[in-house]
Amino acid sequence: MWLRWLAVCVAALLCSHAFAGSATGNRVLVFAEEPSAYEGWVSSLSARGYSVGVQDASTELEHAIYENGERAFDHIALLAPAMKEFPAGLRPQQLVSFLQDGGNMLVALSSELSEAWRAFAREFDLEFAQRETLLVDHFGYDKSIDTGNHAAVQLGGASPYFARGGPLDVPVFREETRAAVNATPFVYRGVAHWLGPNPLAFSAIAPPLSAYETDVPQVSGAPGRWTAEGIDAIEPLYEARAPLVGADVYSSDATASLASALQLRDNSARATFIGSTEVFAGLYKGDVQCKVIDELVGWTFQERGVLRVERTAHERIAADEADVRPEYEEEPGAAHMYRIKDNVRFSIDLAAFEDEWKAAPRDLDLQVSVVMLDAYVTEPLVATTETVDGERPVTRYEATIQLPDRHGVFSFKVNWKRHGLTYVVTSDTAPVRPFNHDEYPRMLSSSWPYVAGAFSTMAAFVAFVALWLSMPSPSGAKSKSA
Repeated sequence: MWLRWLAVCVAALLCSHAFAGSATGNRVLVFAEEPSAYEGWVSSLSARGYSVGVQDASTELEHAIYENGERAFDHIALLAPAMKEFPAGLRPQQLVSFLQDGGNMLVALSSELSEAWRAFAREFDLEFAQRETLLVDHFGYDKSIDTGNHAAVQLGGASPYFARGGPLDVPVFREETRAAVNATPFVYRGVAHWLGPNPLAFSAIAPPLSAYETDVPQVSGAPGRWTAEGIDAIEPLYEARAPLVGADVYSSDATASLASALQLRDNSARATFIGSTEVFAGLYKGDVQCKVIDELVGWTFQERGVLRVERTAHERIAADEADVRPEYEEEPGAAHMYRIKDNVRFSIDLAAFEDEWKAAPRDLDLQVSVVMLDAYVTEPLVATTETVDGERPVTRYEATIQLPDRHGVFSFKVNWKRHGLTYVVTSDTAPVRPFNHDEYPRMLSSSWPYVAGAFSTMAAFVAFVALWLSMPSPSGAKSKSA
C-alpha cells in the first residue's frame, strides 16, 4: 500500500511545476465520486501548497463550506457528475452564495451527468450534451488508448482542425503551455457543451473542427478484436440544422466548448466547467496533460491573471504658480473640488498576482471616464512608471483629462472587463463647480461686437445732436414772430 502512495506522491511532484499559492487563499474542498481515482491530482494540489479536504460524494457531507457564517474553504472542486441531487450544504443556492462571497469553483462533468447538474449549468448559460454521449473525432484521436469509438480526442499537435490556431484560450494558459500542446497533443475524453451569449463567460478549451458530439456504441475487446453493442440503437443526437460540432466553435449565437470559464461581475470570483473527469484521473499523466489541467485549475483558483487596485488618485494641473485655489477646494496632492474646464491628472496603481505579487503588465488597454449619468469624457490610461506602494511593486497608469463645461457631481470611473483577467472597477466622486463671480476675465473677446455696437450707438447719437444744434434756424421764424 505504501508503494502505491509513494508512486502517487512522485507523480504529483512531477506534475506540479511550481509551489504556487492562490491570491485568495489555499483551502480547497474536493467533492468527488470515488476519490481514490483522483489521488494523483489531489496530491499535486497539496504539493503546490494547498490545504485539501476530500469528501466522498456517496457519504454524508462532513465538510461544510460555511462555518459560523464565514467561508470554510476558498475553492471548491466538484467531481461528481452522476450525483442526482445536491446534498445539504452544497445546494445550488449555497454554491452561488459561495461565489458571491469570493470563493472559486471548479466543476468536472462527464457523459454520466445528471439532470441536476444540467440544470445547474444552465444558471451559467451552459447547455451540456445529452447523457451517454461523447465527443468523437475520427480524424484526430489517440490510438494508444482508443477503445474503438474514437472518443480519446487529441487537441493540438499538428492537426489543422482548430480555429484561431489552437484549442487553448490565451488568457488562461501560459504561452509555453500552448506551445507544448501544439507540439504534443492534449488528450480529452468527455462531453462538449454550448456556451450561450454570456458576456462574462468564454471558452477556455475549444474542440477541433472535425469533432462532434454523438451517442457511441458500447465497445469491448482488444485492438483487432473489438465488439460493439447497441449500434442499431444509435439515433441522431440533434436535428440536422442544430448539431453540436467543432465547426460551431465561433458561431454567432452559441459556442461549442470543452471547458468554459467565467468571472462574476462584482468580485471577479471564478467558475470553470469542464466536460471530463478523466482528465483529473486516468488521463492525468504526462507532462502536457498535467500542464494543461494544472494551469486550468490554477487560473480557476486565482493563481494567475489576478489584478488588484492598490491606489487611485486625481489632482488638478495648475496653469502656473499663481494658479492657487482655497484650501477647502484642494490640498497638495489631493483635490476636493474642481472647476469646469479644469485639467485633471488621474492615476491608478495596479499589482498583479502571478505566483506572487508583482507589478501589473504595462499593455492593459485601460481607460477612465468622467461620468454624470452618462460619460462626458473618456480618455485612455497609459502606463507611466513602475513604483513601490509600501512593499508591493505596482504599475501606475495615468491620463490627463479636461473636465466638461458643465457643473455637477462627477465620477472618475474605470470599468475594465477582459476575459481571463480580474476586472478593474473603481469609482472616485468629485464635485465640479462653475466659475465664481470674480473668476471671469474682465473683458471677453466674444463681447467686442456688443461693445462696438453700444459705442457706435452713442457716437451716432452725439453726432446727431451736434448736427441738430448746428443747423440754422428756418428763415420764416423771425417774420412770424414779428
